[in-house]
Amino acid sequence: MPETVKLPNIYDVARLASVSHQTVSRVINQSSSLKAETRERVLNAMKELGYVPNAAARALVTAKSKIIGILITDIVYHGPAGMMHSMETEALNAGYMAISASVDPQSLESINRGVEYLRRMGIDGLVVITPQSNSVTIVEKLITNIPVVYIDSPNQPKSLSASLDNFEGARKGTQHLIDLGHKNILHVAGPTEWFDAEPRIRGYEFAMRAAGLQPRVLAGDWNIETGYRLAKDLDLDSDGITAVFAANDNLALGIMHAFRERGISIPGRVSIVGFDDVPEAPYFAPPLTTLKTDLAELGRVSMGLILGFLKGEPVERVNVVEPELVIRESTAQLLISKKQ
Repeated sequence: MPETVKLPNIYDVARLASVSHQTVSRVINQSSSLKAETRERVLNAMKELGYVPNAAARALVTAKSKIIGILITDIVYHGPAGMMHSMETEALNAGYMAISASVDPQSLESINRGVEYLRRMGIDGLVVITPQSNSVTIVEKLITNIPVVYIDSPNQPKSLSASLDNFEGARKGTQHLIDLGHKNILHVAGPTEWFDAEPRIRGYEFAMRAAGLQPRVLAGDWNIETGYRLAKDLDLDSDGITAVFAANDNLALGIMHAFRERGISIPGRVSIVGFDDVPEAPYFAPPLTTLKTDLAELGRVSMGLILGFLKGEPVERVNVVEPELVIRESTAQLLISKKQ
């Protein structure tokens, strides 16, 4: 049989740091009554031994688990995945641990299981990165005694929330095309069940109508394949389309690939703007003009709201991160009426 490896415990830490086990416990529970030198000695001993405090045991003493839950869907997309690291780092820096439950946004059973799993872990707070109404409804029903931060949820007036200013980002992207002289601008939209798709439509429509132009919205989703499929059959000439604002960079990439196959020059015939500024965007052919979303900052803001609330600090109930327009080579000035 393999030899059993004994994990270090609180008494091992106490011996190495030359303190009592009660002192180690006070360090773990972040007591303010300790000298800085003592705290540092204990923390160094914990690090040297690889000691990890038992969250369940700590919760029995403090009635706090020091765990923040993250309910997340569609982590394959750039947006949700991009926020995870900064949230985990922010929690760890504050002495908390972040745990996540990934759920299927189309399955009520999956969402229920995810929320129940996090509840059983005794979380002190919850961040919801599930921009679909099903998840928000279930969380509001099941989580009533701890702070919850919703990301990109329309429920902002009654809850802690952090959001990307999707409306302003879409307005900026559309206005950039208008400023280049484009008048017939198509918006390929995200899925209607996602909260962040609808304000991107509204931002686009606002910019178009403010310029006296007629909006045109084509229903889509977030997938490259959808952008490719829609652009394969898109009749640019009948409606005089000279520019496309895509709801995300995946759609933009699919659209650009289809146009290249059709011999449609970008930006010679059609200018294209995306949304998200995925790491690959500067390497598209041509490099993509897009809206840069600071997802690390959004993650920090979200976790900061939870941690501030738990510490009893005053926090704003709504925090908004505004996207930045990044101009690259997929957009150009409209000089004449373009034809393929």
